[in-house]
Amino acid sequence: MCTGGFAAVVTTPLDVAKTRIMLAKAGSSAAGGNVLSALHGVWRTQGLPGLFAGVFPRMAAISLGGFIFLGAYDQTHSLLLELGRESP
Repeated sequence: MCTGGFAAVVTTPLDVAKTRIMLAKAGSSAAGGNVLSALHGVWRTQGLPGLFAGVFPRMAAISLGGFIFLGAYDQTHSLLLELGRESP
């Protein structure tokens, strides 16, 4: 969960670039799909805050998802082990 949150923070600039590319108008330079160009454009216009736009909601969502998925996995694993012990 901490690792998921850390990964979310580190990869946020890539997510920003992906979103910019996906929302670019067809035929524009950003619509070409060049990630480095998109990152450079964000850096030029908005600086570091632009590259990490939405970092806290993204980190929270990914961390929460990690808690839920790990908890569900652990509960299912424990239940299956218990059922395996009970059956002859």
